[in-house]
Amino acid sequence: MIQPSEIRWGNTVLFKKSGRILPVACGAEQFGLIAQGQLADLFPVVLKEDVLLKNGFVENKDYALFPQAHEYRRVLPVKGKGHIELLAYLKSNKECLAWAVVDGVAASNPVFQLHQLQNLHYALTGAEL
Repeated sequence: MIQPSEIRWGNTVLFKKSGRILPVACGAEQFGLIAQGQLADLFPVVLKEDVLLKNGFVENKDYALFPQAHEYRRVLPVKGKGHIELLAYLKSNKECLAWAVVDGVAASNPVFQLHQLQNLHYALTGAEL
């Protein structure tokens, strides 16, 4: 279930409407449902390889656990000192998680859903993923 406090305008979620479940960018219709407490038709998009690749991540073929597990990277265009990137890992059990890394040190809690990753990216860059 999605926590209403985690959703921003434009976050991608799965929306159930007329018997179909489709990815949508949150807008007025979704926020209307949230305001009414009707969250049953909103679902998170779980992070997967295709989601990462569509959002600008690049697979690290030199990852030590490859091919059993996969690492994906996205360098962030943040001004100032330091190297800031988002790292994502696809484990052998197909679980996928991501977090922010600053100069090689984890700088956030792990996220498992696309809207959380979008929010993390926005918080660090001020731009949409």
